[in-house]
Amino acid sequence: MKIISLAINRCMSSKYMIVWVLILGLVLRLVVINQSLWLDEAIGAVAVKNYSYKGIVSVFLKNDNHPPLYYLTLKFWTDIFGYSELAMRSLSVIFGVGTIFLTYKIAQKVSTNRLFAPLAVLLITTSQLHIYYSQEARMYSMAAFVAALSIYYFLDLIKNGKSKQFRTWFIFSLTQTALVFVDYIPVFLLPAFWLFALMMRKSKVWWYKFLLLYIPLCIFGLIWFPTFMVQSEGGRWLLSILPAWKNIAGGATVKQALLVWIKFVLGRVSLANKIVYAIFIIAASIPILLTFVKALVSRKKIGMIWLWFIVPLVLGYITSYFFPAFIYFRFLYVLPAFYLVVAWGAIHIRGKLTQGIVIVALIIFNLVSWVYYIVDKKQQREEWRQATLYVEEQATGGDIVLFDYPEPITPYRWYTTGQVNSFGATNSISADPKSTEAITKGLIADVHGVFYFEYLRDLSDPGHVVEKTLTQSGFNVKNVQNFVGVGQVFYYSR
Repeated sequence: MKIISLAINRCMSSKYMIVWVLILGLVLRLVVINQSLWLDEAIGAVAVKNYSYKGIVSVFLKNDNHPPLYYLTLKFWTDIFGYSELAMRSLSVIFGVGTIFLTYKIAQKVSTNRLFAPLAVLLITTSQLHIYYSQEARMYSMAAFVAALSIYYFLDLIKNGKSKQFRTWFIFSLTQTALVFVDYIPVFLLPAFWLFALMMRKSKVWWYKFLLLYIPLCIFGLIWFPTFMVQSEGGRWLLSILPAWKNIAGGATVKQALLVWIKFVLGRVSLANKIVYAIFIIAASIPILLTFVKALVSRKKIGMIWLWFIVPLVLGYITSYFFPAFIYFRFLYVLPAFYLVVAWGAIHIRGKLTQGIVIVALIIFNLVSWVYYIVDKKQQREEWRQATLYVEEQATGGDIVLFDYPEPITPYRWYTTGQVNSFGATNSISADPKSTEAITKGLIADVHGVFYFEYLRDLSDPGHVVEKTLTQSGFNVKNVQNFVGVGQVFYYSR
């Protein structure tokens, strides 16, 4: 253990360490990146492929629940690099690697301790949670990058707010606006800046400049407000017809709070054996809790980092009592703060042996979670590419595909070649039994084979009307195939 600890210390003290860590971060984020797109990724892919920049803002986003900046950036990116899984996800990979670098630079601003920055950056580099969402064609990796960039320039403003630092003030202003327009949830980071500035007792002149920085955010916010209200009304409507959606979206519950800790500690992996999983969680939590205790002792020296970590989580949890949004991946932008706190606590552990054991344990748990993620397909994304290929290879003339939804699910539409007719069998995202039965009977009247996807069934069709109608119409299950995340695909015939 002592030899391993010394080796880690030597590697972290190398002047080329950050270069090698960034290369490592890139490699880890490219492994198994070619998974099929899952539902939310496919929705974004269809949007950037089928809509113009104007159409994304004026049409698509009125039926979505996110601001425009990520989608517009992805549109620009895919116009250059195309629409393959690698092309679309590589944008998030770049933001992920950029966040690693910014974590390193932030740590250097906070402390001159030679181990602090290297350890913090090594932990986020090997974090399975950060790796996972650096591979996803969604806005969370971009939000984490913008948050880290904002923190980096804010620390400059706190230390040196002179007028000659116009560039710093300007970039910080842009990041404040971008934070809100990449995703809505990072808005909970903004109060952390204000709280820290109050704690530092900045001058009136400084505060005047600081307030002026929010003019762009206010202007763009007023322009966007009508669309935001349309989105909010859509969210309220969805909750009114699908109360179970609150659990999916992330309500303020003890379970969701625990999941934030579990996923931050272990990443986005799970075990079928819940007892073993619980033991694994506890074991991985022990060294992190130890570092948190140590970091609390000297919390004033990393006050902004603590605020970055705590304020968004607390405000997000409270807000989710009124509008559900408290779910761990939406707070990826506080993950760098989490690891900065962990690293700060680790370097303040007394005793070289104990410190070495803790550091090695932290890295080992990260790597074990990552290895488990890449070797176990059940930990990976929904297999829509595989499911669609299965249907098109097995279908015979006259077969159709049915979904428990008003239309074929977006990722199926993304991957299908169109050689098998596909339909949504429900009248709404909350199926009315009589209407859904009538629609289903009409679709299956003249067919002999049906591929039925159970995906979203329990949400949109809890009474299993589509399945019952198939059975009552003389169809019987002839084959069942299971696909990760997609669930079972039944083949009915009569």
